[in-house]
Order: sequence, then C-alpha cells, then structure tokens
Amino acid sequence: MHALLAEPNEDLDELTEAATVSEPESPPVETGAGSASLVQAMNLIGSQIGELSVNIADTSGMVGDVSVSLSNQAEEFHALTRDMTMIARSNETVANASRTAVNSARETHAGLENTTHSVNQILVNAVSDIQSMATSANEVTGVLNSVSAQIREIHSFSEAIQGIATQTQLLAVNAGIMAAHAGEAGRGFAVVADAVKQLADKTGNVSRDMVARLNALHGVVDKMQAQNAENEAVATAAVQRSGEIDAELKKFTGFSDSVAAMIAEIERMNDPVEETTRVCSAVLSKVSELDGRVHDSAAMLTSASEKIDRLVSFSEDVIGHVAESGVETEDTPLIRHCISTAGEVAAMFEQEIDSGRITMADLFDENYQPIQGTNPVQHMTRFVSHTDRLLPPIQEAMLDFDPRVTFCAAVDRNGYLPTHNHVFSKPQGPDPVWNAGNCRNRRIFNDRTGLAAGRNRKPFLLQTYRRDMGGGNYTLMKDLSAPIMIKGKHWGGLRIGFKISV
Repeated sequence: MHALLAEPNEDLDELTEAATVSEPESPPVETGAGSASLVQAMNLIGSQIGELSVNIADTSGMVGDVSVSLSNQAEEFHALTRDMTMIARSNETVANASRTAVNSARETHAGLENTTHSVNQILVNAVSDIQSMATSANEVTGVLNSVSAQIREIHSFSEAIQGIATQTQLLAVNAGIMAAHAGEAGRGFAVVADAVKQLADKTGNVSRDMVARLNALHGVVDKMQAQNAENEAVATAAVQRSGEIDAELKKFTGFSDSVAAMIAEIERMNDPVEETTRVCSAVLSKVSELDGRVHDSAAMLTSASEKIDRLVSFSEDVIGHVAESGVETEDTPLIRHCISTAGEVAAMFEQEIDSGRITMADLFDENYQPIQGTNPVQHMTRFVSHTDRLLPPIQEAMLDFDPRVTFCAAVDRNGYLPTHNHVFSKPQGPDPVWNAGNCRNRRIFNDRTGLAAGRNRKPFLLQTYRRDMGGGNYTLMKDLSAPIMIKGKHWGGLRIGFKISV
C-alpha cells in the first residue's frame, strides 16, 4: 500500500501520544477473583482491539485501493482534460482556417470574376479587331486585284503604243526614202518624215520605259497580293481561334461558378465547425472544473487513507502494549516462539560467520540483482544460497507450531525475502497473477507492513494487514515479527503471517 517507511515511525508516536489517555497509576495488585477479572477484562479488551484493528486494516486497505484508483482516475481525467484542450485548440485552428479559407475563396472568386470580365472584354475587342483586320485584308485584296487588272490594261495600252511607234518609224523611213527619190521636190517631205521619225523614236522610248515601269509595278503588286493573302489567311485563322478562345473563356466562367459553389460548401461546413468549437469550449470548461474536483477528492481521500494508516498503527501499538503487559492472550505463545526462533536464526548466522562459511559483508549484501524474465520481479544477493540452505527447516517447523500460521520467512531490513516456505517458492510460470501468489521468494516486499517487519528493533511487532495475493485478491492477516541481530548489527526480522481466527 505504501512505499518505504522511516525506521522508527514518528507519526505513530505522535498518534499514540494524542490518542492514548494518560495511564493511571498502577492499582494495587489484586489476588483471587479480582486478578482473574482483570485478566479476563484485559483479554476482552485485547480481543476487541484486535477485532477493531482487523476492521481498521480492512477499511484502510479498501480506502487505500479506492485512493489509488481515484488517483489513477484523476490522472486519467487530467490527461483527458489535456486532450480536450488540444481538441478545443485544434477545433479553433480548424475554425480559423475555415474562416480564412472562406475569405480567401471569396476574394479569389471576386478577383476571378473581375479577371474573367476583363479578359472577356479584351478578347471581344481583340476578336473585333481581328475581324476588322480580316475585312480590311479582303478589301485590300480587292483593291490590289483591281490595281493589277489596271496595270495589265495599261500594259496592253503601252504595247499598242509601242506597236504604233514601230509602225510610225517604218512609215518615217519609207517617207525618207521616197523623199530622197523625189529629189528637190521631196526635200520638204523629207523634213516632215525626219520629224515623224524622231517622234516615233521618242514615243518608242517612252513606251518601253512605261512598260519597264509597269512590269516593276506589277511585280510589287504581286508581292503585295501574296503578302496580303498570307495576312488574310492569318486573320481567318485568328477569327477561328477566337471562337476556341471564347469556348475556353466559358470554361473559365464555369470554373468561377465552381469556386462560388465551393465557397458555399465551405460556408456550409464552417457552421458545424463553429458549433463544435463552441461545444468543445463549453465541455472543456466543465471537464476542467470536474478535473479540479476529482483531484481535490483524490487528495482528500489520500489524506483520509494516511489518517486511517496512522489509526492502524495506533491500534497495533495498543495490541502490542496489551501483549507486553504480561496478560496471556491467544497470540502470546506465538509471540514467545517468534522471539525465540528469531534468536535461533541469529545464532545460526553468527555460527556461519565464525566458521568462515559466510562473511558479514555477504550477509548484509544489498546489491539486489533482478532475475531476468521474472514477473513479478525476483532478485538475487550473495547470501541467498546460504539462506536457502539454513532457513527452510526453521521456517517449515513454524507452520506446524500453530494451525493459524500461514507463512514464516526471514526478511532483511529492506523487506527483501530471500527464502520462503516451500508452498510459496514454486518456479514462476507465464501468469504473473499466479506467480504473485505462489512464487513469493526472492521478492522485495517494501510495503508498510513488510518494511516495518524488517526494520523493527523492539522485541516484537504485531501488525494487521491485507496480504496481496495478486490479481486484486487480498487476505486479512496478522503479521508478527521479531528482530534478527547479527553480532549487534540489525540484519532484519523473522516474519510470521497468521490468520485472524482458525
């Protein structure tokens, strides 16, 4: 039930001083019927106090169990409070993230709508420009075709003029010949013929120059027609792609609608998150309040358990005083035998030291080595082999001394029990609950009762306790112990556990 106890119990002394009434001066020794009545009264008091001690020990054990259970539950409740705090914080984080997501989505949706509108307007204008450009290209094509036709027509005129000039030149040549044949009479006609020839030459030159220029212009127009045809094709393709862009823009608009729907879903989810956050905050407040109350209750129960423990110690001290008073009780023979047997164990240990079979250092070894794989954990020391050899005859004989005796074992001052009775020294198995009840050797029993038995230096110590048999099973018993002193040094005690009644 408890961890290590201080060697002399100061609380016990204080409680004894506070709870006992000042002893009256010893009355005159009575004889006969009066003495017998006193003995009977003392026996009755001792019996009633013993019964009270048993009930207190049982109550103390149950309160201790409840206290431990409540303390564990308080820790679990505290852990639950921490978990609830984390959940509340997580919910608040989710709620904040949800709010942020809604705001961001709204901003995104607004920006998307603005962008969509702007892009749509830009694309509409671009398509209009492209279509205008395609129309202009068509118009330019018509103009260029017209120009090309006119150039061809002018070219034909130039060729006609060239033909006329050629014929005129021939005519002038013939006229010159005829003027030469005419002699003096044809001299004036020769001048005219020469002038016509010069005119024909100039006309031919101009015509040839015009044809050359028309050919060059026709080449330029042809290039312009070719370039314009390419531009017209590009414009036509751009008009077609503008339709595709418009279709994609509609998808973009659909995406904007999806974002709007997503915002609606987030807002719909945000409401339960906000509600959960509110509920978690309310639950956390209640759980925190309840956590404080549970811890307060656990502290009060622990305090009550400690007070009951002191009351158990007080009742055990009263029983000890009754036993020391010289009045014979049902436990007196067992007390005497325990004290005597503890002396035998001490004498046997001293003989072993004197013979050199064991040293004081070995006998007082506190280097408890855990035995691997044991559950509950067992330990070894340097003196275990010696106690296994020396103690069994003495301890087994004690089981036959009184039918109430359940066990007899020597323990050192730290509650370590090296060698137990055969019935409690079975090899361990896979079940720790079975091991706890049947494999009690090589174990450290550092509870209140075990430590008090090992550290007691009074002639004897009689305690009442619940013996832990493992698996939540307890047995109400009395624990009797007497100190084992080795060459003036306290080694431990001989501990006897016996039933309350046969």
